[in-house]
Amino acid sequence: MIDPASPVPVQSELVFYPSRTGTKLAAYIDRATEPQSGTARFIVMSPKYGETKKNNLQLAYFLAANGFTVLRFDFSCHFGESDGEMLDFTLPAAVEDTLASIDYLETQHQAKSVTLLASSLSALTAFRAVERDARIDHLVTMVGVVDLTYTLVKVYQDDLIGGYINGRRYGVLDILGHEVNMDHFFEVTIVENMHTLDGTKAAMKAARCPVSFFPADNDAWVRIEDVEAVAACAARAKVYPIEGAMHEVRENQDAAEKTMRLLVAVCREQSFPGPFTPAEARVPDKKAIFAQNKIERDRLRRARPVKEEEDAFWGKYLEKYRVMEKMDDYQQYLDLVGELLGRFKDGEIVLDAGCGNGLFGVWVVRELLQRQATKFEVPPLYFGMDLTDSGLSDAVGKHAATKVKVAALPLKQAGSVELLYSRVDLDFFGSTEVPPEEIVHIADNTFDKIACSLLLSYLKSPERLLKQLHRVIRPGGRIMISSMKPFCDLSSIYRDFVEQKASNHDIESARELLRAAGAIKVKQEQGYYAFFSSEELTELLTKAGFGRVQCFTSLGNQACVAVATK
Repeated sequence: MIDPASPVPVQSELVFYPSRTGTKLAAYIDRATEPQSGTARFIVMSPKYGETKKNNLQLAYFLAANGFTVLRFDFSCHFGESDGEMLDFTLPAAVEDTLASIDYLETQHQAKSVTLLASSLSALTAFRAVERDARIDHLVTMVGVVDLTYTLVKVYQDDLIGGYINGRRYGVLDILGHEVNMDHFFEVTIVENMHTLDGTKAAMKAARCPVSFFPADNDAWVRIEDVEAVAACAARAKVYPIEGAMHEVRENQDAAEKTMRLLVAVCREQSFPGPFTPAEARVPDKKAIFAQNKIERDRLRRARPVKEEEDAFWGKYLEKYRVMEKMDDYQQYLDLVGELLGRFKDGEIVLDAGCGNGLFGVWVVRELLQRQATKFEVPPLYFGMDLTDSGLSDAVGKHAATKVKVAALPLKQAGSVELLYSRVDLDFFGSTEVPPEEIVHIADNTFDKIACSLLLSYLKSPERLLKQLHRVIRPGGRIMISSMKPFCDLSSIYRDFVEQKASNHDIESARELLRAAGAIKVKQEQGYYAFFSSEELTELLTKAGFGRVQCFTSLGNQACVAVATK
């Protein structure tokens, strides 16, 4: 008898097949290794915009562990292993790729019918695939976009499609980290009426299969009432709202776990005889997921190699982070960081490891000169370190300007602070692996406080840096480290900022921030970067020798923050 709590081993097979235009599509077929009873049931999983088949790995293995054979593929002319460049991506072509994937399953695996599962923007392609192909006998959408015009307005605070219809031309645009020929994208999307809510409703009226909608109740980009209106147009549809979730469902681990179990149950009841509850869902072997994720990450790095050096990459993107200092969510984050590090005392030295363009340093300068406003016998020293010349230059300018502004205030008493900076590749801080002229020597037990804000995710060896930071901090000194959460969803921060009644210029800057975050996400998918949970930050600090670790969330609940002492 099978123990429902025992993990199910799942294996993946890499396959290639032609699109309907003859280009190569890449996909994985996932299935349980243990014998399955009855006729095989197939699920086709479309990738989200700007993501690859790898992003569907966890859910695919969950479905495979519960009796399905899953094909997850990369769109052509998209990020991933299929042929073509992202510049030429269009929604109608993605519809054809979806149908070609079903063709492959029919010819190679004798699949007469499939479930189609699509998320976010790819839902628009799934609606059209269902309209055209009777082999799809169940459609499932998760946080599916149903009104492209509305979603783009919410993301960019500008009616891009309306502007195109009225004669505006955009050329190549960076859309969430990927450059796309938007004039061609809009042209073919409008011709196929894939840009309006009415177009989606019409596709649903033609749907002959059951449709299961999983919208998030706190989605910044998709209105749940629009999803319900689309569902009302289908002959057989049901809506399963995801409570406590945003557009990136995995941002909320509890919501993601519940959703996967419910989704498995819904698919099982549509495809197999007899009732099936979420509690009955079996789980895949986590080790198999981790191993397969590494395989696919390494393949993606080879297929889409990053050509920029790190200092050039961050030199380009740090300037887009300047708008953060105007965001209430970010200021609350800085206040938390300062609170965790504690009040500054006479002669204390604080290290800002990875100071970027100096936003935490601005907080320190303002705190010491204006808010704490203590006359020190020996002024505290702020020491900023960063990889990029442009970031350090920004930091120096910001801190000097802040000192001038505070000096002009009618204060009864002002504090004091000394400032020092150094260009350092923090991946090699304290190492002898770099040329002697690039080595920055810091004595043991030098710093009283260390802030390592949103840096560790971007290092090759965060463990090595933390060991060095443990060496250079004094006994009893405090260190704060932070990371964006795994599967963080910046839509909430963006929405909060827009609701601050930001200026048009600031909103454009925030759009640039979203694009920069998209480029970072691409490198995360390829394994260059890694975001850490609170548990992982705790483990990093403990292994480096720190104790009394406490964890918090901040930055619109999208960042994990940990403080510890030596």
